[in-house]
Amino acid sequence: MRFSKYLASAVLTAATLTGAPARAANICQTDNLTCATTMPVGGYCECTSHGNTQDGTVVPKSAPGHKVNSTAGGCGAHPNAPGCPGH
Repeated sequence: MRFSKYLASAVLTAATLTGAPARAANICQTDNLTCATTMPVGGYCECTSHGNTQDGTVVPKSAPGHKVNSTAGGCGAHPNAPGCPGH
């Protein structure tokens, strides 16, 4: 019985920890790419995929039909944009 409680607690903790970052992230939406970002909604962002970087705008969630298909690219040519280290 004690083992069951520990196992249930471990599973619940793992589910909470692995799911939290995905819910907390905003989405960077470019013309062709979508990536998770920690930049503020409405701000500048970049997504990178296969060496291709595109500028985008941060939205609270992805548009219908768009899946995350790239990684966050940083601040690039806009280091003073809200959320960038220079701002």
